[in-house]
Amino acid sequence: MTVKKSSISKLTSSQQNIFTASKLIGQMTMSTFGPFGMEKLTVNNYGDVFVLRDGKSILEKSDFDHPVAKILLDVSDTMTKNVGDGTISAILLTSFLLEQARINLEKGIHPNVIIDGYNQSLDFSLSLLDSLKFSIHDKSQWKNLVYSSLSSKFGTLESEKISQLTVDSIHNIDPLFSDPYTIDYINVLSHGGDSTLNSKLVDGIVFDADPLSKSEHLPLSDIRLAIISSSLSISDEGIKKEITINDPKFLNEFKKTEKQILADNLQPLIDNGINVLFSHKTIDDSLVSKLDSLGILAVKRVPMKSLEQIEKSTGSVIVNTSKEISKKTIGYCSNLTSMKMYDKNWFVLDHGSNHKSNTILIRTETQRYSDLYEDILHRILSLIRISMINPHVVFGSGWFEFILSNRLRSFSLTNNRLSQLAIHSYSNAIELLPISLGLNAGFNNIDLIVAIRNSQPSPDQYIHLDYSNRKLSNRKNPRIIESAFMKRQLLITATEAANSVLRIDDIHETKTQDK
Repeated sequence: MTVKKSSISKLTSSQQNIFTASKLIGQMTMSTFGPFGMEKLTVNNYGDVFVLRDGKSILEKSDFDHPVAKILLDVSDTMTKNVGDGTISAILLTSFLLEQARINLEKGIHPNVIIDGYNQSLDFSLSLLDSLKFSIHDKSQWKNLVYSSLSSKFGTLESEKISQLTVDSIHNIDPLFSDPYTIDYINVLSHGGDSTLNSKLVDGIVFDADPLSKSEHLPLSDIRLAIISSSLSISDEGIKKEITINDPKFLNEFKKTEKQILADNLQPLIDNGINVLFSHKTIDDSLVSKLDSLGILAVKRVPMKSLEQIEKSTGSVIVNTSKEISKKTIGYCSNLTSMKMYDKNWFVLDHGSNHKSNTILIRTETQRYSDLYEDILHRILSLIRISMINPHVVFGSGWFEFILSNRLRSFSLTNNRLSQLAIHSYSNAIELLPISLGLNAGFNNIDLIVAIRNSQPSPDQYIHLDYSNRKLSNRKNPRIIESAFMKRQLLITATEAANSVLRIDDIHETKTQDK
């Protein structure tokens, strides 16, 4: 009778725990990858339900405690801060690299050998990327870049709509797409209760606030405006005060003194010819008639985010109190109007003296998704800013990854035996990215892998995933392009994260003891 011996892992329990956690997180996010990715339904501690496809949001809402999950969340944060996109790609590539490394560790290969091979592969990949990238030249290519990024987060129609609005908002200010600071003048506002297809672009800065007096003054033109961050009132500033008046005849004098103090606060507005006053906090109601008689439109409780946009566009300077208002802090713009939208009135400030501004109004099915959609669009704008600085792209749908994995296999043959295994593993991890895209789109796993190997992808042999027919195609698809800088950051971030995990041989939990 023959007894089959069970295989014994060469990994420590800590290493097994690390690689298992990485693999599970990779599998969880893989199904959301690409334009045909599925969605995740998450429920937080308060019972709120979220339907998500964005990698960063999924990890944040999942609230994992495992150290590897924290590392992968750092990978996602790095991509968000430096590029604005590519979060799921970075998480998956890190997970794939670690899984390939685990296979080599089980064969007895030392972690440092794998790390050296990964570093060699990274250098080779970055050199190949530089040789394949090409420049963006016109508005249609910018729209394709935005559409390619949004298609992994929204449906086709929604991606088409938002990408058009985004590109138009920039083109209206900077037709050449040459100034990365243009992004600072794009305001994003989301509101629930309607389809995303009903989103629109508005010239100017749109914001919600409380007019102190009736907005019958609007529309206004030739505006001289001032912005204060504190309240224009007799404020206790959080300090409890008590005043004792023994003689009733002094009560009227006390009230007169209060009104005089408030009136003195208006004197700087009169001296500088201000006709619009924005305040981040409240303005005393007793000033309504005085401000109306002076022809000053006062608006209170303006969000600080909107005030900062107004400051940039009009050249004004936010001051703490009205006494600090001077010619140097005044802002100028051509128009201030109101518009009826979503059953309420909004202010629209346009044609600031410093810079033109636009607002992208994003509609969401429910108010719950408003912040999420705003965050995604801000990250898309960050991607455009980076792309303006580094205006180079590569074709998408797996084109670059297919070529890179094929070239890496050839490159591995020029190295020693142990390095060959590590570089070949890096190639496998790269190849798994477009394979994951194909699987989510309904490709047959075996047929896809065989077709990739038989096609021998190269810069001269154009190969990409044809989602419509679920097969590889050699016809160029110029609509799907991706930022070369994003690809570069993706490779660097994922490789460094995988290498940092490979250097871990044990986990120790530090507990703080109460003395």
